[in-house]
Formats: sequence, C-alpha cells, structure tokens
Amino acid sequence: MKRAIVIILVMILVAGGGAGGLIMLGIVPNPFNPKVAEKPLTAAEKAAAELKEKNKFKPPLAAFPLVKMEDLVVPVIIDGKAQRRVMLIARLVATTPADEALVKANLNRFQDTVIKDLVPYFQNYFLTHDIVDAVDMKARLMRHAKTVYGEKVKDVLLVNTFEQGNGRIQ
Repeated sequence: MKRAIVIILVMILVAGGGAGGLIMLGIVPNPFNPKVAEKPLTAAEKAAAELKEKNKFKPPLAAFPLVKMEDLVVPVIIDGKAQRRVMLIARLVATTPADEALVKANLNRFQDTVIKDLVPYFQNYFLTHDIVDAVDMKARLMRHAKTVYGEKVKDVLLVNTFEQGNGRIQ
C-alpha cells in the first residue's frame, strides 16, 4: 500500500512538472492567466511604431557577387632568409553578377600582381614595423584590383591578415 502511494505521488509530481514546463515554454496556453485584451494604440504610439518599422534594417535584395580568392601566403625575405610569412584572406566584390565570371577568370593575374608587390614591400616594412597595417593592406589590394579589373571590381573585403614569425627583425 505504501509503495502504491509513493508511486502515485511521483507520477503526480512528474505530470505537474511536465505540464508546468509546457506552459513555461508556451506550448500549452496558461489556463490560470487568461490574456488581457489589448487596448487600442494612440496616434502617437502608431506613429512611433511606423517610424520604428521604417528605420528597421533591411538586408539588400540581391546578394553581393563575392569572389573568394585563395589565401595568399607572402614570404618576408630579409638577408636571403624567410623571416616571416604574412597571410592575407580577402574577397573581391564584383560590380555586377555578370562581371563575377570575368573576375574569377583573371584571379591568378590579380594574385600574381599582389604577390609581386608585397614581397619587396615587406622586405623593408618589417625593419621598422612589428605588425601588418590592415588599412594599408586593403588600400594596396584595392589599388591592384583597380589595375587588373578596372571598374569591374567594386570593393576588396579584407577578411583577415596575420603574420607568422617572431618579434622585431633586426
């Protein structure tokens, strides 16, 4: 008899906990708290709601035609030795979706131009600097994109830039 009472009490507790959980998650409406009827909005509240909806961020309708380029690994050669490696991760934004194919076709030419510029640049850069300047890297990538592609590339997105090496080179 005692076992039956204990089993029934445990079942009641489990059922109550399950029902409470369903009510808290909003799966089952709460029978103890009926919804209060909403009062009509005033003119000022309506205007504020419309203004809030108007200023809400809306994503662009079309996706940007992004061209993912291979991650560039630029060696920093000083005194005939590779002292560091600079990794650049970037994306090119084509002006139109039709230009995306042209950008992809000439991607190797763009990467070659960038590496030809950055290898000699970094030979002197790290003699006076400790870290890569991301603003300068974006400007250089943008300049090379305009040289190779002209107006077919709208922007260069510099995703990440980091170097692998130890401290200041002396």
